[in-house]
Amino acid sequence: MKILGISCGRKMSNTEILVKEALMGAEEMGAEVELIRLNDLNIKPCTGCNACVVNLFEKGGAGECVIKTDDFAFIDEKIMECDGLILGSPIYEKGPNGLLKILSDRMGPSHDVAFRTVAKNLRKEKGITTGKGPDERSFKRRAASLIAVGGSEWDTLALPVMHIFTLSMQIDVVDKFLVNWVGLPSSVVFKEDKLKRARESGRHVAESLLKEASESKYIGEPGVCPICHSKLIEIRDDNNNYPAVCAICGVRGTLNVVDGKVHFDIAEEDKAHSHILLSGKFEHVDELHKVSLKPNPKAHELPERLKKYKSYLSYSTPKR
Repeated sequence: MKILGISCGRKMSNTEILVKEALMGAEEMGAEVELIRLNDLNIKPCTGCNACVVNLFEKGGAGECVIKTDDFAFIDEKIMECDGLILGSPIYEKGPNGLLKILSDRMGPSHDVAFRTVAKNLRKEKGITTGKGPDERSFKRRAASLIAVGGSEWDTLALPVMHIFTLSMQIDVVDKFLVNWVGLPSSVVFKEDKLKRARESGRHVAESLLKEASESKYIGEPGVCPICHSKLIEIRDDNNNYPAVCAICGVRGTLNVVDGKVHFDIAEEDKAHSHILLSGKFEHVDELHKVSLKPNPKAHELPERLKKYKSYLSYSTPKR
């Protein structure tokens, strides 16, 4: 059992300390542990070229990225190799470290378990024997804990964005928690309760992996969404049947207040649409195939329609 810690913070400061504390807890349960500091890596932004998806579906590959001049392959291998993940990030402007979002973008569609399942099945159907095909480690069960660390309660988007990092890879988030009011470097070492909480979290990730998936439990602070435990719910006035949508798992429902407490109510038949579940991911793949990626009947007009934009303005760049 391998558990990987990814710290998105400074060396030996609050986030790294809490991630290390969690890894100590996992190690107590017999796990092999490893630590990566994201700021040590050179991870370039995703260009949106979709070459990874083309590689996966049309070339029988593993969904490799065309960017080869950074450290993405290194961390990709570490994440594929691990069974459990401890992900920690400081909170900047209500969200996690921006490098995490860059990494999350790079591990998007090409790492989606539904995408990789479809690609694997296509290889079988077509009898494709060339190319690597999807990494088999993509389909194993994995568990994660998310730790967000901030100097105040400006934290609304921290855990949701961190949770999204695990979404496409179908990593089961069994714990997530906030540690606030630790703005000064390394000051979390004086908060024994937070250190204990982090160690408990690491132990729980390891314990979850030692049990059957059906026995896995979430121990984090209860959220509003009963599926992914998110507290972030979007209100959409354009849909009267489902006026509320979970910002993480996308499941639709209604918000109600009972005895002063907010409830996010989801019909039983709608739970399968959650992006946390494989059923929701396969639904997303189907939507892309039938709508977004469907060839436009006027595609032959594209070069002519683009002319006015190509000739409009030139890019402003710094002087070198």
